Amino acid sequence: MRGKILFNGNMGSPSTYLQRIGQFVREARPDGQAPRVLVVTGAWKAGERDDAPIRAAIEAIGVPADHIDNLEVWHEQQAFLASRPDVAALTEEVDAATEAIRTFYVEKTAFHAQRIRAAVSVVRARVPDFQLGLLPTEDRDPLWPESMATGREVLVRAVTRDLAHDLRDLVRHDRRMLDALEEVEDLVCSRTALRFDPDWNARRIRLEEKVLTADVVLLFGGDPVALLHSLRFYGLKSSLQETLRRGATVCSISAGSLVLCERVIVYDDFASDPFRREFRLIDRGLGLVGALQILPHCADRIQTDDPDNLAYLARRFASHACVGLNEESFLLVDLGVPEVRSVGVHDGVHVFGPDGVKREYPAGSVVPI
Repeated sequence: MRGKILFNGNMGSPSTYLQRIGQFVREARPDGQAPRVLVVTGAWKAGERDDAPIRAAIEAIGVPADHIDNLEVWHEQQAFLASRPDVAALTEEVDAATEAIRTFYVEKTAFHAQRIRAAVSVVRARVPDFQLGLLPTEDRDPLWPESMATGREVLVRAVTRDLAHDLRDLVRHDRRMLDALEEVEDLVCSRTALRFDPDWNARRIRLEEKVLTADVVLLFGGDPVALLHSLRFYGLKSSLQETLRRGATVCSISAGSLVLCERVIVYDDFASDPFRREFRLIDRGLGLVGALQILPHCADRIQTDDPDNLAYLARRFASHACVGLNEESFLLVDLGVPEVRSVGVHDGVHVFGPDGVKREYPAGSVVPI
């Protein structure tokens, strides 16, 4: 691939957002001509077409109105389902099963997470300087044998082994959830022979053409599950991969940033409901970028001043670098190099380590992955 992905955390103003990324939009065409911009607002569901402020903001940075289009993939899905009650009924059945699977695993995850947090509290009551980030990343015997350990060391060693075991269980649990969701992902297509339906194919081809002819694709925030479902319904992951391979720039905000990763993780660590406070792995993403776990709304929803919280997050999802983005955080992934760079002038990119340390990378910094 030789395209670029520009991730943002959660900027709410379309005009400010387009001003910030204007340079990347204008430079998407190497020949200097006005780029073709495709807006993806499927995460808004029924409000998908209410994109007038976005179109105005795109025009304000120099893109002609006739170079702007909306994918309207959510409405395309709804229109097709309305014409095929049998597919709609099966879709509803599969969606209900998927939600039940998700609820089962997420509630079980919350139990595991609360157990880890409770164990840390028990130890800290006796060993005030204990931190989850001090846990070794692999099992290894200490220099001093058990016979020479103090009572404090015996306690820390025992709890360390137990916490490490619980974290490994949690990682395996997440993988089982993703496997279970993958099993139902293609069920509607396989049971209805959807790929052989002429109307579905005509809609798919029309959507693919929009993606493949775009120089810039803008994925906005909202409901990540709705966005994922509508893109998957027409199999548009491969089209997005191809437009990136051809050199397009994909820009994403909030839910749009989440769905580009291999995993979709949502959270609200300041919510009053303990269930919503946990980091919830809710689905497989499109996987257009690997090695990165993007976490938008970083300052709003994650207690980044809590080292245990960051260590837990980084260790649970250790197969990817956990990157927190705010309103003014911008992370540019240049797939042609490849390179990951912080480019937000007004805020940096925040990477959470298994040691519980938050490391900030200001504009211009290469982010190690």
